[in-house]
Amino acid sequence: MRKLGLLTLAAPLALGFFGVANAAPITTPPPALTATGDVQAVYVFADAGDTSVLGETAPIAFPQIFCNHSTGGCTGGSAGNTVDLGIQAGGLVFSLDNLTKGTSYLSNVADADGNFHALITTNYADFGVGSLPGAVDAYISGLPVGTTVTFVGWEDRNEAQNSDFDYNDLIFAFTNTTTTPPVPTPEPATLSLLGAGILGFAAMRRRQRRKSA
Repeated sequence: MRKLGLLTLAAPLALGFFGVANAAPITTPPPALTATGDVQAVYVFADAGDTSVLGETAPIAFPQIFCNHSTGGCTGGSAGNTVDLGIQAGGLVFSLDNLTKGTSYLSNVADADGNFHALITTNYADFGVGSLPGAVDAYISGLPVGTTVTFVGWEDRNEAQNSDFDYNDLIFAFTNTTTTPPVPTPEPATLSLLGAGILGFAAMRRRQRRKSA
């Protein structure tokens, strides 16, 4: 019995050490991405088997910036490739079209399951894929002092397609961009408490008026 107990305990531990655990999907809006000048798109990293195309939908339409595998007139990108998106101002929205699966995602919109497909950050370490590729590091290091850079990593599949939600299927960088934390949406419980507080305050004021009358 003792041996059985040890084996029973060892099984989940072994799975924990050697199994591959999926990350959790992002269900809160990502930071807002804003263009502040000449935006250069940089191909940073990709390990996705599916073929996807990166595009921009706002403030200008740029349907085909990069693809990870050559398709339809788009040559598969490699680390350090750049595309000049021009001088822009205002909110940036990017799209990722997974041609293999026939699904599309926007950087600021959740899918039908309520999951966002873009991780927007200024810290490349957030993607968990090691250090920047040499060509990308050299490019960013050579930018003028004060140039801001934001990374956008994508999850190219949804729940029904067995997504692992690691947000490093394709990663791109964009110069002269800034991020703004999203405005938090009050939870239903918070709204209920606020409403109860307002009602309680109104009742107290009515009682005070009756006493003074």
